[in-house]
Amino acid sequence: MYAARCFIFPEPEAPTMKTGITGKTGTALLILSATLAAAGCEKKDEGPKGCCTQVDIPPGVAKFAVVADDITGPSDGQKVMMKLGMLQPVKREQMYGPMKVLYANVMKRTAFEPIHFEGWFYASESDAKAGSESNVIAKIVREQSDRAPKCENNVKYNFTEQVDRAFIRSTRGEQELQEDLNDTCHIGEKKKQPRYDEKFAHKTVYKLDAGNQAVEISYPFLEMGKDEFVADLKLNSAMASWAEYMTSMFSNAEQLKSLTFIGIYKEEPAIKISISRQQYDNSLSRLQETIASHAAITFQTIGMGAKSSEAAEKEQEQFKSKTYKDALAKLPKEQVTLSPNLKWASGGGGDSRHKGGGHKGKK
Repeated sequence: MYAARCFIFPEPEAPTMKTGITGKTGTALLILSATLAAAGCEKKDEGPKGCCTQVDIPPGVAKFAVVADDITGPSDGQKVMMKLGMLQPVKREQMYGPMKVLYANVMKRTAFEPIHFEGWFYASESDAKAGSESNVIAKIVREQSDRAPKCENNVKYNFTEQVDRAFIRSTRGEQELQEDLNDTCHIGEKKKQPRYDEKFAHKTVYKLDAGNQAVEISYPFLEMGKDEFVADLKLNSAMASWAEYMTSMFSNAEQLKSLTFIGIYKEEPAIKISISRQQYDNSLSRLQETIASHAAITFQTIGMGAKSSEAAEKEQEQFKSKTYKDALAKLPKEQVTLSPNLKWASGGGGDSRHKGGGHKGKK
């Protein structure tokens, strides 16, 4: 009825009505009536609408809003380009949830999957509406030749995550942290690798002080692959472990400001060294490199027959002792504690205050 009324037009010449209205007057009234009816049929302004259909986001997945959903091509050959703004802060690992939810939605919303799909995520709706590629925090893309989507996650690790990853790299190696290039969207569940020392009574652990961006590492000096202390701990060996953790932690946790390394031997602290980021950057960042470079030269002299292996090894240990003592001399005394039972290699030289039990700090 409503639709029919919207298309009523009066006859050009209306007959004289019985009420006494002339033909011209009746015609005028009919025209006015039609005009008013047509005006009533005009669609009312309902105000601005959102650009896009929003995605149904399940519980546990970080919320986001669709701000652009551009579709080109025929129904069986669509190319889809979407821009999305996060509605809450997210950690790096949490970013994979929204990407997977979006991908599943786009692939199922029509009878045909798009032949090309891109979803660009931004930290906020305003950033997404601005649309600058430099502000993209994550992308999920599936090109026509791809069998599965590819994800790019640019969300930075927070301090806690940085420290945890640096610790894993220090204790279990880089391999555990490597990205699976065949599953960059983390669709498959990654198997957790058990620690080699999972059942050990003594294991390397760390304490996190997020407020001060500081970490304390406790490291037991154990026999390789065994849950027992080494029979005879050498100070150079203890210092090498400190230097390795110091370099790894400061290099891989960019927000780390302070590190304390406590080396445990026979249930007691054997060394305790604290160092700030500034001290590391200014004086100690190349300590491991210096030791390694000299070791390469030492092995070369052995290969050339210039020195016996025994003489070269002794010279190398002396070089290590001198280098480590020189490094500790750059730190305030209260930041360094060495057990008097640990001795430097003889002939190591260096500051006289390092002789005997070495650099003693306050306990």
